[in-house]
Amino acid sequence: MTTTHLPESDGLDDYGEEAVAAGPDWWSDTHEVFNPDHTVGVACARDGEVVGLHITDDARDNGDAWLAAEILRIARLAHAKSRLGLRKEMEYKGTRPYTIDSFDLPTEASYRAMEEAEFGKPTS
Repeated sequence: MTTTHLPESDGLDDYGEEAVAAGPDWWSDTHEVFNPDHTVGVACARDGEVVGLHITDDARDNGDAWLAAEILRIARLAHAKSRLGLRKEMEYKGTRPYTIDSFDLPTEASYRAMEEAEFGKPTS
């Protein structure tokens, strides 16, 4: 009978202690966008999933049609911001630029242009 000896786990993931300690916590990133008067806000997780919604009483007073359109407008921006976060994560991890570009992820400048197109000026 042959016995195979496997090394004991050091309790670290495949990236090693240095990578875990040095890098940002990408998995818990939340990307928030609020309209200029801060009556509607949407938060998206790293993968673009909506994880939070902020609606003030003033926003509800504007009517359902306005509120629905505003939520969708802000959610589109929050989703784009999460995709910008993915770009930054890939850049941080050393992914080649042509690979990042193949995912059609927004750049910081293109995201700011989206915000400016919606609001007339950057909100952040």
